[in-house]
Amino acid sequence: MNEVILVIEKDEAYLSAVASALYAANYEVLEAYNVEEGVRKAREIYPDLIVVDLDSTTEAGLEKLKKIGSRKAGSPELLLLSEFGRDDMIVDFMRKGCSGYMFKPVREVELILFSVRSAIERRQLASKNRCLMSQLKQLAIKDLLTETFNYWHLHTRLSEEIIRARRYGRAFCIFIIDIDDFKSLNREFGRLAGDSVLIELRRILRANLRKVDSVFRYGGDEFAILLPDIHKELAMGIAIRLLPKIRNSRFFHDGHSHQITVSIGCAMFPDKVEDKDHLLTLAETALSRAKESGGDTVVCIE
Repeated sequence: MNEVILVIEKDEAYLSAVASALYAANYEVLEAYNVEEGVRKAREIYPDLIVVDLDSTTEAGLEKLKKIGSRKAGSPELLLLSEFGRDDMIVDFMRKGCSGYMFKPVREVELILFSVRSAIERRQLASKNRCLMSQLKQLAIKDLLTETFNYWHLHTRLSEEIIRARRYGRAFCIFIIDIDDFKSLNREFGRLAGDSVLIELRRILRANLRKVDSVFRYGGDEFAILLPDIHKELAMGIAIRLLPKIRNSRFFHDGHSHQITVSIGCAMFPDKVEDKDHLLTLAETALSRAKESGGDTVVCIE
């Protein structure tokens, strides 16, 4: 798709000349004679670049143009057209986010096209940078094998949830889930079989939780689940229903079928809890008791 450029220029002849040059270079062009018309058109079709004549806008108008944009692509680049003698305004607007300027009258078409290409390339580079930053952020908080959130992000979310729970007087729950006798499965069938079990277990957990609940890779064969805004009876009901869902599932790898059970330790906030580390300690204690009782069970610390 060709880039969309909005040209705001009060001089009809000059507007036509600039638009014709851009059309010839295969850009899609919107034309407006004043900033009000330009803002209206820009909100209908988000442009990649706005070429605006300083005589056709004001500081308030420029602010409106800067705020126009889609969530995906962000705000458009702004390229100023100015007559000689307006250096102070150009400097002021450049400080406020404009990406370039051209003095009028611009007689060389190549100068217009060069300035436009440069502004659009900056926009494309900024878009790529946003995408890369988003990917890096995801890598920083995700477990690569199971594609769940990782241990470190759990601590961040717990801190946030404690603040929210204290502010609004709401309870929440944390599960720690451990696969019973997982080491034997790894020894007999290999680590790849164990990895496939972890990936499938994540799918089962996600399919049987609420949309607001979050799954985290807590350790080698352990998952943590954060259940916000929930009372103890409902949390325990979810944990208990998970047991047969997992027990009755079959996990396949390399021609072999496996069945597993899990132990679940639960802890509620704010029941006797001081901070996130204390909460995790209580959940780990509950998990230890569940495993000591033979596994395939749920224990919640009172």
